[in-house]
Amino acid sequence: MYSMLIVDDERFERDGVKFLIDKYGLGLEIVEAASGEEALQYIKEHPIDILLTDIRMREMDGLQLAEQVRAVQPGVKIIFLSAYGEFEYAQKAINLQAIQYILKPVDVTNFLDVLTKAIRMLQEEEKAQQSLLQDNQKSIQWEKHRIVADLLGSGGYAGALTAGDPRHSLPPWNQVLPSGNLAGERHYRMMILDTRQRFFDSADPEFEQRLTDWLPYPSSIINMNEYQSLILLEVPAEEPAERFGTLGHETMDWFKARSQQEMSVIVSETFEDAESMRSAYRKVEAVLESRFFYEEGGVRFAEPLDEQQGAVQSPYIEQTLEEINGLLARHEFGLVRMRFEALFDHLKNSNRFSVIYVKYICSEIVRSILKSTNTKDQELFKNSLETIYKTAVLKDLRDVMLAIFEQFGARLAPVSSPPPSESVHKVVADVIQIIEREYRSDLSVELIAERVYLTPSYLSHLFAKHTGLSLIKYLTIHRLAKAKELLQETNRKIIDISHDVGYSNFPYFCTLFKNYYGKTPTQIREGNLP
Repeated sequence: MYSMLIVDDERFERDGVKFLIDKYGLGLEIVEAASGEEALQYIKEHPIDILLTDIRMREMDGLQLAEQVRAVQPGVKIIFLSAYGEFEYAQKAINLQAIQYILKPVDVTNFLDVLTKAIRMLQEEEKAQQSLLQDNQKSIQWEKHRIVADLLGSGGYAGALTAGDPRHSLPPWNQVLPSGNLAGERHYRMMILDTRQRFFDSADPEFEQRLTDWLPYPSSIINMNEYQSLILLEVPAEEPAERFGTLGHETMDWFKARSQQEMSVIVSETFEDAESMRSAYRKVEAVLESRFFYEEGGVRFAEPLDEQQGAVQSPYIEQTLEEINGLLARHEFGLVRMRFEALFDHLKNSNRFSVIYVKYICSEIVRSILKSTNTKDQELFKNSLETIYKTAVLKDLRDVMLAIFEQFGARLAPVSSPPPSESVHKVVADVIQIIEREYRSDLSVELIAERVYLTPSYLSHLFAKHTGLSLIKYLTIHRLAKAKELLQETNRKIIDISHDVGYSNFPYFCTLFKNYYGKTPTQIREGNLP
């Protein structure tokens, strides 16, 4: 609500103005003053938006008041109201940049037009300021993203820089760190917010500021892509790790209350400088690639790389599989289920096993079940295999296997071993073909994984291992390359090109484009002109 100060030494004149404002619902917060001196004192202590003042008043008149107000609050909209219509007053009003000089008695229509004009001017200025603030925030976000990409050296946009590239003149790493004032040596942690649906490319511009204000530590937020945001926290060195587990859950609740979406949080170990930050992020990336082992909405801590999961075998698992085979041979299916659940508890509480190894274990159990029950339905075997390999988290795989128990009356259904290397090449080729054919649409890892009958986490692992790029990075680079081609070879509007390559959020497209090529789409187009 905008505020208006009415200044007139006649009370009935002030009451008349208030009556009109109330009657026509102009929605202004009204303050009164009976003299220029009283009004000036108020203005020195309180901001106002509109000054409506009589010209002829004892001692300080309206023109003198307006001149003083201009020095204190230059942006105030000034309207003069007087029974005197001489030219000299009108001329002074113009010199003081007044909106209007209105004569008494007031013409209601004219009076309402003038006030409406003042309110409209205030709204337009407010909108312009918000637009400028948003542009500034986007510029800051892009610059932080660029610096972080270079610091992490993760093979993304920073990896594309060359020695002669002017983007090598990057600010020091502390420009992306929280501007906290904690005493003593500075320590940091990072939290990755990971969603299964696109969010961070179309988030409310004020989302970052609200989250920063809410977090209990000095923080800096960098949106890495559509699905992930990185939060850098300045933390006390002695702060226990458990505190950040709690903070992760609190952040998930905060996020869900405002976006109606689930997300996962990965918390890094502490670090002190750019080098240890890179090391911490590599461990976080390893956790992201193993999302299968934790449910969406969970909090995970990145652990030392040599303790993270790998394609290892376990004597306990081998022994358990032998026991299950023996129970199946005797058709003791109730005991098979109990042994299977104990095995899954072991897998759930360990980080030593790869996703494909866990699913391989399930496939071996299913193969044994089919053998013991003489089931030779190949279609059933194929459908079970697809269901198991499409599971995204360990909990879902357990539920799938238990459902198969129910289907067979405690006789499991089939699964198969991991795809051979030839199949991996075909899967990757199929994914690339999907991207090249459908990059204009709203593709996601989940959607592509469903098309090739794999889980998103397993597909991401295969694709990165085969191409050296994550699937999202490959899709982004392909889209940007197509955009550059259209910019150089056509005269189409840049916003239309953004939509053509799969980005409905035009500012986000421009940020990604400049981040990758070092130039805006406009600069690329102008550089191609003869």
